[in-house]
Amino acid sequence: MKALTVRQPWAWAIGYAGKDIENRTWDTTHRGLLAIHAGARWDGDDAAARVFELAGAYVLKTTVSAIVAVVELVDVCAVDGFTDCCKCGKWAFGFQRHWRLANPRPLVEPVSCKGRLGLWNLPEDVEAAVLRQIEVTS
Repeated sequence: MKALTVRQPWAWAIGYAGKDIENRTWDTTHRGLLAIHAGARWDGDDAAARVFELAGAYVLKTTVSAIVAVVELVDVCAVDGFTDCCKCGKWAFGFQRHWRLANPRPLVEPVSCKGRLGLWNLPEDVEAAVLRQIEVTS
């Protein structure tokens, strides 16, 4: 399974607060299951305030260095800047690729593992632990 490392509180927002867009400067051809890895670093109090503004929810889980959710990556919006208009919603930031996420499945027990840059493959043991949890909740 492919994985993407996302700093907290954004990883929490994907799993628990309806964040259905992940903003990236780069594109991907990957579609399908995507494990969300909460990176080791917190993105700051400004990010937590932004999550509250957009979701109306306080960040309650701050697990780091672990897979915290699985989503489906269904599309990537390639609109750049503000001159072209997209309809990706409130989580979409300007001058970014908007990775459209669907069907979030937060893990009851985050699975600890080291993250990486870019899209990466889960180690086999981590993938097995993640799949056991999402099969139970599906």
